[in-house]
Amino acid sequence: MDRLKQLPKLPPRELALSAAAVTAALSAVIWCVRDYHEFLALGRGGAPYNIMGWAIVTLLRPFALSKRDAKQVSSYPADGAQEEIKGLPTRAGLPASVGGIVPHRQLSQHPPDKMKQYITNLFKNAVAKHSDILEERLSLYERHNPALFVHANILSSDDPAVPETARIARGEIGHIHPDFSIHLYVAPADARLIIEKGWGEKHRLSKPENSLFKFKRFHIADTYILIYGPRDEEEIDVVRKILQSSIRFMTGRPNVEVSEWRTAISPTE
Repeated sequence: MDRLKQLPKLPPRELALSAAAVTAALSAVIWCVRDYHEFLALGRGGAPYNIMGWAIVTLLRPFALSKRDAKQVSSYPADGAQEEIKGLPTRAGLPASVGGIVPHRQLSQHPPDKMKQYITNLFKNAVAKHSDILEERLSLYERHNPALFVHANILSSDDPAVPETARIARGEIGHIHPDFSIHLYVAPADARLIIEKGWGEKHRLSKPENSLFKFKRFHIADTYILIYGPRDEEEIDVVRKILQSSIRFMTGRPNVEVSEWRTAISPTE
């Protein structure tokens, strides 16, 4: 008993609670600082590139898809994919690492420089060859990058072949990021196979139709997919097929062909 009396007294309960609160506050501050710098490291795109943009994304985070759910395909139909999408090979190796919500970026396995020009050619050639149904404008999502759009004349028409997705997206089909990954809208059945075969994953605000909280009010439909940047010529031909299927879906024109990516073509070719 005497030995127990000699032990140092525990701090008052109030002091212990205060110490715990200070520790929790410091941990929160450290997390916020680190997360803010990770947000800035993703580069510009979509959200303001400052503390306000980070705060907006942080508030959205509880409603976004988790990284795991971004690869779930159960909400997409198992049948109805376009033939070229059915024939896609499985992507070799592990999936690329992806980070962020807005912006949403590929963090590993980036395309070599040669592929970057090919990717650019692919998008510009699509507009050059199909200027009656496509146009290039500044992305409504990224705000800094050019994007591929359904032509305004088609989008403003009452054509029933144009899907609701195109109208939700305000006509934006997709765009290339500074890391040369790609965001595209694709048909639901195509999205399932693209993700299953390892070529991409959902944007984390691309919530399934059966979700309680969806982002349609922010013009994001449920088949908004990040396509990993192609690492070689075989992979860019896969991206070509995915882009072609995307254009067919978003314009309602099933016979669109996108073929050339090695060189840029003029609008008259």
